[in-house]
Amino acid sequence: MKAHIFVFALAGLTALSACGGSPVTSGSPRVDGSAPSFTQFSDIPIPAKASMNFDQSLLLGHGEEWVGRLVYTTRSGPEVIYDLYQSDMPSFGWQEITSIRAAISVQTWQRGDRIATVQIHETTLGAEAIITVAPVKGAGSGSSSVYSSPSTSRPSSPSRPSSR
Repeated sequence: MKAHIFVFALAGLTALSACGGSPVTSGSPRVDGSAPSFTQFSDIPIPAKASMNFDQSLLLGHGEEWVGRLVYTTRSGPEVIYDLYQSDMPSFGWQEITSIRAAISVQTWQRGDRIATVQIHETTLGAEAIITVAPVKGAGSGSSSVYSSPSTSRPSSPSRPSSR
């Protein structure tokens, strides 16, 4: 069942990307025939000598408009990669929302109407980072922050027909 949902979601993302004219990158060369590279990411830090995992990455768009999942490995340890994002994300315009340093570390950042989640874990030869970037829920409807105060008014309950 989960496999079917994944296939439908992937098909939907592919169809949406065709509408926007942005190439889909995942495991294979892009629509224009070129191989995807880290140069398409101008809004996040990428460590030197990182190696992109094309099979696990799913990227829509490029530059400062991309969304999706970027997966890469590096020979640097997870603590080095964690510190890289902790120190460099603000210089790329990202604001930290939360972070946890652990065996699997997670950092969450916001920039405009996008959220970036950086997940870092140790591998045999270094670290793997999984960076997921997605629009803020409700983006495009005037929402500029993930934080909003809860509404103090409760919606009125629907009218019920009388049972007479």
